[in-house]
Amino acid sequence: MSPNHKTLPTYCSTPKPSTKTLVTTIHAHHESEENHLFPALVKYTKNPTLMAGNLSQHATFHTGLETLHTYSTTTPPTSYSSTILRSIIDSFATELFTHLNDEIATLLALQQYESEGLKGPWSENQKHANDTGTFDEMLPLALGCVDKGFEGGIHKFPPVPWFVPYVVNYWFARKHRGAWRFNPCDAWGNPRELAFRGEET
Repeated sequence: MSPNHKTLPTYCSTPKPSTKTLVTTIHAHHESEENHLFPALVKYTKNPTLMAGNLSQHATFHTGLETLHTYSTTTPPTSYSSTILRSIIDSFATELFTHLNDEIATLLALQQYESEGLKGPWSENQKHANDTGTFDEMLPLALGCVDKGFEGGIHKFPPVPWFVPYVVNYWFARKHRGAWRFNPCDAWGNPRELAFRGEET
């Protein structure tokens, strides 16, 4: 795990829910992979290099994530610049997108192994992933970033009862309502116009 990886939880204590939750989510995702999922998969498949490529990519964008979080949570409104914010995102976006795309192929390659054997590592990893953040931060972000119409709506994600979006939208999202207006979708997975799009300061 990189040094930047370890410093992220400290930054995540600052009261800026949208960016804080994003950084917390990515950090927790990679931490659970490195500490639980990847070692378990290597043990089960007996392939020590199975996740090596994905693991090495984690360090390529954590400095950028740290910079993004620091700028977003310490810059006063009078000094805020969307140009600077976008430049920070651009500084690591390519590496992050490359990693996310490459990881798909790695996961699909696991089809050669028995599904029952893979359930153990996956279930254990999910337990740790579920311990991340609070409901009033994680749930609004998660549902607000799911486009239910993606690829014709064939993906039923997340697999939750029909009433969950209502509970999230009208209860859990209340505390930080202003932050979730930046989500690309509403709580029901409907894409919407991005807030303040085109405004440069």
